[in-house]
Amino acid sequence: MKLSEATWSAWAKSDRDGGRLSLVRHCADAMAVAGLVWDRWLPRRTREAMSVGLPGGVADGRVLFVWLAAVHDVGKLTPAFACQVPVLAEAMHDKGLRMGGALANRRALPHGLASGVELQRFLCEQGWKKSVALTYAVVVDGHHGKPSSRGDVGQARFQADLLGAGEWKRCRDELLTHFTCVSGAQERLEAWREVPLSVPVQALLTAAVIVADWVASNQDLFPLNQNRTSSTEAVEAWEALGLPSAWVPVLDRSADGGDGEGLFRSRFDLPGEARMRPLQAGCVAAAWEVPEPGVMVVEAAMGEGKTEAALLAAEILAFRFGLGGVFVALPTMATSDAMFGRVRRWVGRLPGEVGSMFLAHGKAALNPEFAELKRAGFASIGIDCDDSGVIAHSWFVGKKGPLANVVVGTIDQVLRGALKTRHLMLRHLGLANKVVIVDEVHAADSYMSTYLCRCLEWLGAYGVPVILLSATLPSAQRRSLLAAYRRGRSGATETEPIDTATGYPRLTVWPAPEAMPEIASSGRESVAVSIERLDDDVAVVVSAVKAALADGGVVGIVCNTVGCAQEMFEALRTSGVVNRDELLLVHSRFVATHRTELEDDLRRLLGPPTSAGSVRPGRFVLVGTQVIEQSLDIDVDLLITDLAPIDLMLQRIGRLHRHQRADRPHRVAQPRCLVRGADWSQLPPNPDRGSVAVYQKARLLRAAAVLDQRAELRIPEDVPELVETAYAEPFSPPSGWEVSLAEADAQWEAFRAEQRHRAGAYLVRSPHSEMPTLHGWVTTDLPDDDDRVGGQAQVRDAEDSIEAIVVRRKGSEVRVLDVVKDYADRGIPTEGPPEPELAKAVAACTIRLPATLTRYGGMGRVITALEDTWYPGWQQSHWLAGELVLELDENLSTELAGYRLRYDDTLGLLVHRSGESK
Repeated sequence: MKLSEATWSAWAKSDRDGGRLSLVRHCADAMAVAGLVWDRWLPRRTREAMSVGLPGGVADGRVLFVWLAAVHDVGKLTPAFACQVPVLAEAMHDKGLRMGGALANRRALPHGLASGVELQRFLCEQGWKKSVALTYAVVVDGHHGKPSSRGDVGQARFQADLLGAGEWKRCRDELLTHFTCVSGAQERLEAWREVPLSVPVQALLTAAVIVADWVASNQDLFPLNQNRTSSTEAVEAWEALGLPSAWVPVLDRSADGGDGEGLFRSRFDLPGEARMRPLQAGCVAAAWEVPEPGVMVVEAAMGEGKTEAALLAAEILAFRFGLGGVFVALPTMATSDAMFGRVRRWVGRLPGEVGSMFLAHGKAALNPEFAELKRAGFASIGIDCDDSGVIAHSWFVGKKGPLANVVVGTIDQVLRGALKTRHLMLRHLGLANKVVIVDEVHAADSYMSTYLCRCLEWLGAYGVPVILLSATLPSAQRRSLLAAYRRGRSGATETEPIDTATGYPRLTVWPAPEAMPEIASSGRESVAVSIERLDDDVAVVVSAVKAALADGGVVGIVCNTVGCAQEMFEALRTSGVVNRDELLLVHSRFVATHRTELEDDLRRLLGPPTSAGSVRPGRFVLVGTQVIEQSLDIDVDLLITDLAPIDLMLQRIGRLHRHQRADRPHRVAQPRCLVRGADWSQLPPNPDRGSVAVYQKARLLRAAAVLDQRAELRIPEDVPELVETAYAEPFSPPSGWEVSLAEADAQWEAFRAEQRHRAGAYLVRSPHSEMPTLHGWVTTDLPDDDDRVGGQAQVRDAEDSIEAIVVRRKGSEVRVLDVVKDYADRGIPTEGPPEPELAKAVAACTIRLPATLTRYGGMGRVITALEDTWYPGWQQSHWLAGELVLELDENLSTELAGYRLRYDDTLGLLVHRSGESK
């Protein structure tokens, strides 16, 4: 149909130079781009998920998506929008689109809300039920990342001056009718009128419309030019953008002999004649045989190759079910950085082109491997990718990053799929496109688990394969995770329990294949670890270290708090038991770039014997905190650890005699674990206050109880029994422990309930809630691309803390700390911007200040004090603008909000109340 001059006069975009793009052209651009997004970018599985319930299947899905993208901005054909640029409003006025004078409250009708209201009206006037029409209209309503509330939708109909009647309504109907016809939707409206879209389908369609709108709104690709046509230019623009297509795995099971061994060898380095472990073979077999996408829980001891098993299983699942990528989530930035390199090497061995990779955490830009891919990505727009076939494309930044094909990041990036933040549907699209792997899932506490379970519901609703990895899980936690996924798939609240294997390693799969693979023992030799109690006196620990190292060896000491680790290190350093170069301290309170260097040194010294550059010292003591149990593949001869929850204790024990070595000194030839951090003379033992603050007393007492009658543990055989016993409900305490444990358990349960309650405040509703649409789905304007959303809206139950860049003032100059490699003591410009490489190095000199400084209302005081240090030149640097700065004096110390802070090259950041002895 031919559009009237009045409809053509409506504008969609403008700039200060007088450029203008008509609404008709922008809608046509968005429609054309949507077709390309569907055909060239969305994976097969996502297209199927977006088409669920439609009578014509994926063919209907394409037509529906293209149509919704075409009409997404019909709300711009209203006085509330058009009045913003007087000269363009005047041109519309001349064509009969006259505006009243009551437009002062134009913000009461955002154009997304107007689009949804008008599309719903348009459909209802064609005989649709209001309830069904709402499920389609909400997609265009939410195309700016936040669907309106039901109340706003109801009020919008009465905003006659803002919405525009008469000629305005006629032009909107003309525009809607035109694009309903040219998109092919007119022929399908009758078939759809009785088919409400499910909430998961609404979410994915909304996200895809956002993507199409963003591309079509790129003025470099679609200039503000009234006279151009867009039918062919959309293809040219898409090719100029160079957005990588979805990954399409290339596999041939028959060519592999069926057992996965050849496939495994082609993807990973196996030393000598080594073969796949039974756990890995079981995961591969299960991935080939599962009847539909589901959830796989892999439990095995450290060093069993869970990561490799998960990646290969993910490749098979993506191949079978049409997923276009993989998302690997880990507990911390450090583990994510380490995993990024491993996943990149795997990607480099895949046949075909994977397309794009992204590292998803707040410090990703400082990762050298990711920075290398980003450089390739920016250079590759419109030309071929680099030899590896994978880039970090320049389009994937901020909230768009998780839309890349292969993503490695912190678990927060997955958990935010259940957090009410703007553009939440984009995060869902990024997850729905992929196989999702969550490593070390046992690390999630009750607060995080609330978000994880809700996210699993949504992944189940989308039919996303999920692989959960852990050393071992309490049965209650395993059941909770599996039940959440099943609820998402079926909507049922009551489901039959899932049978899980009783052996170890253990593989649980739902829905289970007809022939569930048996996981045989890995064949690895069992390690008998003796468990001994050690008094909590530092001098006793020093004496134990001295005795153990009489003939040499490596001792690892794990403390639950940074303060304890610093105290222990100082005692050993002054004792003379070891030389200074035989002692290393690692914890979270080092400047980021310094900590990275320390961890690199640690891997080089205590890593696997086969690793490049490995130079194991003859005598060495490592003192550290939880960073040792989470992220480092290191091996010690003797372990001394603070009492911790049993699953974390076992993680720490996993570093004891981890690698096969024939040359351990006689005194440490047998694996021993000395447990401290409690007053063992009491009944029950009394854990120290610092450990209780970190872990809760009940978890510590339960760990002590299951170890109470054991002088020896056999690893890995005893791992599942120990965890199951420690987390059993009801728990059977040793005689004399009953009262203390009952009190501690009550406190723990109250704490967990409070965690779940607080998490619920920002928890997105279930995909099968009573709400039939996305209206009101996101009730906050919180952004979705910050490393930490802030305040109460966060996915980790951590105390508020502050991160700052640490520098040193020497006279009139600001300098880089001496510990920063390649830039030590370098002067940093403050009146003008530092050169980019220096600025990037300085940006890596961050430290997270301890919560001691910010609790009890101290957050504001600390921020105010830090903001007093302000360098105007830094605000001109992409790396440094807006960052808080902790400026130290020549002695590397400063006063901050009633505390004395000092940075020590060996001990890290030391914090004391002002006036306390140092």
